[in-house]
Amino acid sequence: MTEPEAAGAMDSMIVTTADFNEDKYKLLQLNPEIEKAITTGSKVFIVGAPDARAVLCTEDKSYYIKKEDTSNLRLLTTHTDWSKPKETSDKRTIQVSGAARFHYLLEHKVPDPTKLRALLLEAPYEKPKRDAAQAKRAKLSKLYSMSDLVDALQVSEHEVSAMLQEIHAFEEAGTWRLLKPTYQSQIFTDMLDTIVQHDWDVLAEPGVPVKEFLNELEEPLVAIRQCCKLYGSLKAVNDEDHCTLDPVKVATFRAKSLFDEQAAEAQFQAQQEHVALNPADAGWELDQFMEKWKLRVPDSVTVNLEMLSGLVLVKPQKAGKPTRIVYFPEDLLSPEPKKRFEQLFTMQEKWTIKQLEPYIKYVSVLVSLELLEYSLHAHVAIVGRWLLVARHKRRCCSSTRALRVKVTRARSCTVDGDLKENTCTLQLLVCII
Repeated sequence: MTEPEAAGAMDSMIVTTADFNEDKYKLLQLNPEIEKAITTGSKVFIVGAPDARAVLCTEDKSYYIKKEDTSNLRLLTTHTDWSKPKETSDKRTIQVSGAARFHYLLEHKVPDPTKLRALLLEAPYEKPKRDAAQAKRAKLSKLYSMSDLVDALQVSEHEVSAMLQEIHAFEEAGTWRLLKPTYQSQIFTDMLDTIVQHDWDVLAEPGVPVKEFLNELEEPLVAIRQCCKLYGSLKAVNDEDHCTLDPVKVATFRAKSLFDEQAAEAQFQAQQEHVALNPADAGWELDQFMEKWKLRVPDSVTVNLEMLSGLVLVKPQKAGKPTRIVYFPEDLLSPEPKKRFEQLFTMQEKWTIKQLEPYIKYVSVLVSLELLEYSLHAHVAIVGRWLLVARHKRRCCSSTRALRVKVTRARSCTVDGDLKENTCTLQLLVCII
């Protein structure tokens, strides 16, 4: 210590106050966004059920509150004057009123549209009931307002609004609703049949007046308008709503209808034969599906498998068996990266990057995701092609080591490190950015 430092140095004496308590205060490490929200007077609140993790919400984001232990004991004081005291004494007295052996961190919570959809489908919108008993049961069903959804989902109002828009929910009488899937399918099928019967050009602007559908179908206006929004768009022309349908959405609807029909038929046959439904029989033979699909869409629409990206899986079979196509929609998977990968590898053990692309390109995480549950089976002879497979119980070589694979927008695969073995099972760490 130099002489100036020695001259300015002084001892400090730490004393505890009469109300000292280690449990009185809790420390929370704030990120810049939360700090700004607090200092500017924006809305910040904490939600959480007794059996759920606590969540801190701002007006537009949500964070899990995570406990972080530390080996150091931090002493808490209101003392803020660190200047040299005026007294001749060279001792400073610091009063400590609390201590902290741990603190809390904030971890971004990814909104989950599947949970929102499940809540709204507890009481989906159906055709108004004429039977008194059915109407009474419908009234007893749980309906959710915006504040109800914020409490149930434990996310910010902004995030709930974004998810409501994503799943195409609509507001009625202060509550948010979804059409019952079977009812929605029935209405839109009737709309398409009506279009064919009247030879309406609904795929091009300005479309068909909504009132024309009302005149032809005995369905409520809100349901018809919702189908127009789901499968196309609504636009006011001369103060009158017109419905224009999107060719791709019409084609995907017809494709899903084929899968629904096949699933119902397979279930019926299994029940008739008193056997369990065989997963290998799911979906269609690819060639058969394409033929039927072409017949279901308007003549002006040319179908191709790119339309079904993120909706189906094309599954090559063993030699001599035709390729199959199965329904596997991306929007029903978990938004949590680890859970999503578990669902993906449960569905199919082996994935190429091209197959994975539509199922991970919309996943957004703030930190690297380590997927040690899965492995990579690499063949160096195959240049530019990686095959991701579920972890083998037995490693195939003694030189197995960790491999970091970075998926950039799910379009390229960059590998850190050299692969010298012809075939080797490797642990996989995936960073989704």
